[in-house]
Amino acid sequence: MKIKKIVPIGICLSLLTGCWDQNLMKNAVLIQTITFDHSDEGELLIGISIPKLNRALTDSGQEKIGSETLSTVANTPREGRMKLNTEIPGNLDSSKNKLILFGEQFAKGDIYPPLDVLWRDPRSSLSAKLVVMKGQALEALSITPKTEPNISQNILNLIRSTETSTVIPKQSIQTLASEILDPGEDFVLPLLSLGQKGKTVDVAGLALFDERKMSGDLSSKESPLFLLLNNKKGKHARFTKRVNENEEMEMTNFISLNVDHMKRKLNVSVKGGGEVYANLNLQLKVLVEEYPKGNVPKELEQLNKKLSRIFTDDAEEIIRKLQEANCDAFGIGRHLIAFHHADWKEIDKETYFQDVVFKTKVDVEIIQHGIVK
Repeated sequence: MKIKKIVPIGICLSLLTGCWDQNLMKNAVLIQTITFDHSDEGELLIGISIPKLNRALTDSGQEKIGSETLSTVANTPREGRMKLNTEIPGNLDSSKNKLILFGEQFAKGDIYPPLDVLWRDPRSSLSAKLVVMKGQALEALSITPKTEPNISQNILNLIRSTETSTVIPKQSIQTLASEILDPGEDFVLPLLSLGQKGKTVDVAGLALFDERKMSGDLSSKESPLFLLLNNKKGKHARFTKRVNENEEMEMTNFISLNVDHMKRKLNVSVKGGGEVYANLNLQLKVLVEEYPKGNVPKELEQLNKKLSRIFTDDAEEIIRKLQEANCDAFGIGRHLIAFHHADWKEIDKETYFQDVVFKTKVDVEIIQHGIVK
């Protein structure tokens, strides 16, 4: 009986295969950031940042992990990686990639082709963040941060913190895959820039895209309200607005707010002649975090009216910039495809968003102003 059991087991074991398709980490050189730019001759300029151990120790006695930058000119991203592989011992591995940076001029072309290889490669990191850099993206990798020696981790920490504070949206290779191919919706990406004297990386706002090309931008002051209008609030959403003009001290002209609760409503309709209308209403319940003038309860009604008017004017300016850039980040086209398909077939798919008639209103209500009267 034992022999009868052993024979089938032996046959099964002989049919099992070994680990023929293994990737040993000891042979891998992890890519943490990939940059895409145009060279001076208009060729594809690819840069990568890889980790580098420094001999200096941290306060806890651990080695600091810095970064090293490599770059090359190539016809395609895959060819570029093949070239860079000849410059280092080991195999470049993008499975732990954190960031993809596009230079501003490169982003004004078409960002889809260099991403094609990342979507096709099953080992690519789909959680990598996508960013547009003002100027050349490769220059950002040459910065040596003071607080975080690894430039990739430094930029990633900046992105995560500003996502939390509703300054930039959460966007990765995975989330972009559906948006970039959607004919009824455009997307935005974080826009970064080199800071003072080129020693830091700062958030500059948002890069607006018309289909797959960068066509405009919003400042870092405009981006939080845009994200609220697009129903994408982070953990916090803070604003500082001028509500007074003639106070003796300049700081007493301003009020600082934090959005506690919001409600956004978007209605899209098509009237005779195929004209598209969009009613975009936003209700904000806010907490007063700072009002140097003091006595919020006495001016409560007046402040609510002023803030509602200011936020409404700001929202209208944001929509004007979106339409100028032909960036349908609100997904008006998606509404038309779903609920007005016959009208969608007739309109010009290239310029429909610029012709949308928006009616926008933001209502602000102060619900808490602290213990100071």
